[in-house]
Amino acid sequence: MTFTIIPDKGSQRSQYDCIVIGAGIAGICAALELQRRGASVALVDAGDPGGGASFGNAGIVVNTNLRPVFAGMTPVGFVQMLRNPASPLNVRWSRFPTMAPWFLRMLSNAGPDKVARITRALGSLCQPGAGLYDELDRLAGIGDLVEAKGNVALNRSEAERDAHWDKLVQIREFGVPMEKVGRADLARLVPSVSADYTHGIYSPAFRHTLDPQALIGRLFAKFREQGGLFLRQPVTSIVSQAGRASGVRTLGGIVEADKVVVAAGTFSARLARDMGEAVPHQAVGGYHVMLRNPGVALERPLLPIDFRFAITPMKDAIRLAGIYEFGGEGQPFRHDLIDTMLAHIGKVLPGIRTSDTSVWRGFRSYLPDGLPIIDASRITKGLYYLFGFSSSGMINGPAAGRALGALVSGSEPSVDLEPFSIRRFG
Repeated sequence: MTFTIIPDKGSQRSQYDCIVIGAGIAGICAALELQRRGASVALVDAGDPGGGASFGNAGIVVNTNLRPVFAGMTPVGFVQMLRNPASPLNVRWSRFPTMAPWFLRMLSNAGPDKVARITRALGSLCQPGAGLYDELDRLAGIGDLVEAKGNVALNRSEAERDAHWDKLVQIREFGVPMEKVGRADLARLVPSVSADYTHGIYSPAFRHTLDPQALIGRLFAKFREQGGLFLRQPVTSIVSQAGRASGVRTLGGIVEADKVVVAAGTFSARLARDMGEAVPHQAVGGYHVMLRNPGVALERPLLPIDFRFAITPMKDAIRLAGIYEFGGEGQPFRHDLIDTMLAHIGKVLPGIRTSDTSVWRGFRSYLPDGLPIIDASRITKGLYYLFGFSSSGMINGPAAGRALGALVSGSEPSVDLEPFSIRRFG
């Protein structure tokens, strides 16, 4: 295989086996896996490594309780959630009519049988997560950036806790450890939490990162140390010849290679469409607010079920995240969504200080069944797709990157990739 940059006269030629478009967690993990298998790899991204959704997430890196966010929803219930100020789901109503077909397609996957199938598929990615992060620690030394202290879902009554517990039955059947906890347990696990939360569910297998960008930075540094090339260039298109990928076109010129991996988050759908493989994709906005000097101690992440945004302790701060904004691409930042989280956090952690903050918004790649695409192109040889992780890129990126690396290398992935096929969209 060859990799050549052809921008201007006198440019230096370099030999590489594969181009990976996108330097988020999934793209970097795929690049590292390809290197492990002996390939020489280049990453191409318009921004900093890990500077997009991989930077702005809730910081959960191992989550064995993953279910699609739409599980059990009905059309009426979905609209009610969109209209509820305390709900994490939000929509730009001016765009709702054009998005309605996508929402209906999403809700068609909300029934028990389809949720069970989707949960099994997600489980095949997230269940090996702890072991894969351990491997990444041995490779790149990220252990000091990851805490293994579990997660606590908070409930205001025993009945609310038990209803939530019942929804997690399939997860427990996978062997995922969970514990029902009461007020005394909460006082031990999360002593800063309001006494209004009397019950909860403790999930000891969760892990979170203290600094998502630093974690990705170390993985990227290992990629570079192992001979990987990084090109900070916007990709405008994929180049193909005679039905085979032959590189990418950037603002700096054409980059030639035999194999191309598209792991560019929300931009991936556009590249796939340009290659004749349109998928039903949405770029869903995500918001977070960092509380600097919060004035309360918190060791493990929280999920208050009445507000449903994640509360994650990070280095010198607490991050609030978990907002879903449909139809926000190209629209102004919605400060009211930040205000909603700030209004509720004091009800969860009394006395918390919210005067010193920083905020962020980015867009995550969503498909209507909540499953990513991990597949070879059905049209163009040497072209591969790795996107659509919804809110689970940090959780499933390592497993997906490993599976994609095996696929590109011609090996049998350890994960059944049929549920993640691009062909499922026709």
